[in-house]
Amino acid sequence: MAILITIGCLVSIPTFSNGNEITTLRVLLYPFVPNRLALFQTIEASFERDNPGVNLELVDDRDLLSTYYTGGLLKASADVYEVDTIMLADLANSSKIVPLDLPSVDFYKEAIKAVTRNNSIYAVPHWVCGNFLFFKKGDKEIEDAESWTELLRIIKNRNQSLFIDLKGKSTLGEWYLTVLSEIDGLEAAQKSILESDAPRPSVVSLLTTVLDVCPDGFCRNRDLHDRTGYYARAFISGKSIAYIGYSESISYGIQYSLDNCTSTSGCLSINDIAVKRLPYFVENPKNKGIGWVDGLAIDSKLNGHKKELAIKLINYLVSEEAYTSILKPEWMQAPPYLMPARVSLNIKGAPLYHSFYNAFYGRETGTMVGLNDRLIRIGTNLNCALPIGRTDNESQNECHK
Repeated sequence: MAILITIGCLVSIPTFSNGNEITTLRVLLYPFVPNRLALFQTIEASFERDNPGVNLELVDDRDLLSTYYTGGLLKASADVYEVDTIMLADLANSSKIVPLDLPSVDFYKEAIKAVTRNNSIYAVPHWVCGNFLFFKKGDKEIEDAESWTELLRIIKNRNQSLFIDLKGKSTLGEWYLTVLSEIDGLEAAQKSILESDAPRPSVVSLLTTVLDVCPDGFCRNRDLHDRTGYYARAFISGKSIAYIGYSESISYGIQYSLDNCTSTSGCLSINDIAVKRLPYFVENPKNKGIGWVDGLAIDSKLNGHKKELAIKLINYLVSEEAYTSILKPEWMQAPPYLMPARVSLNIKGAPLYHSFYNAFYGRETGTMVGLNDRLIRIGTNLNCALPIGRTDNESQNECHK
């Protein structure tokens, strides 16, 4: 039988030519990863090849996925869900997903903690992510800067710029938790967020200092926020001395260099890039930084053979074979630089992974019920509390009503 790849529309395939029934598994992948459709096609081809009689379908409802963090995931219907674990407690409490067993692989302990609620594991860790500082390899001053005060002084003294995206209510909510958890510790920060939607002035002040080294028209710009990978490309092309973003974001910059730059263009190549942990906002911070974990969960309605197949798919997705097939770059293609939630994988052709994991180690993530909704509300208020850029017409309209 020929393998049928389905993207978007649902296709009914009741039987094989020999009369055996086909089992369809509907999979909702995390929406915001590079080349999500191509990633699914790779997974689908391999899993269907090794499991005759299974048809994987990608849940690709754009309206639903665009509201992933604002109710879309809770409303979605699938057999396997990829869940940002900041919402895991909400899904578990709604009985949308059920506990499951971890496969015997070397997951990061922080990732296991992120998928555990009330001593039960509700998802299998798939990816970890978080913000990193990117700069040019060999820049000893930036490499040694441990605090934001030091880093900002270096950038100002050189009359240079730093690119960071401080736009979007979810993005701002993440940054608020990052800073507040340094001040209070993660558990106390979560409790504070759940008690009030008003941004704490000390956090607003610290984030405002970061904008002092961002050129007017950038960093608080909705248009640039929506151009996925813009700031990474700008950093690679020499428009800033440093850039802050997720690991996977730098793949857009590296691809820009491969596609557009020559040896005389002044662009950075993959071998020119250095990665480090974010500088600390405060002295004696009370945690090692905020990270995020995406986990794979199964729908509570699954049972019997279909549930067994869903678990088999999840176990495949966290296997070395699956990670390698997704992450190993092809000729003249940038590594996707998604970060597996496992310890000992070696992805050839992607030299920055070692630096990413060194800079990620020890990060924690939010786990409390309702935290995601509260962070979005705080992000909305933080947007109005931060300086509004000259070109930020959206915030000017929103915040002066």
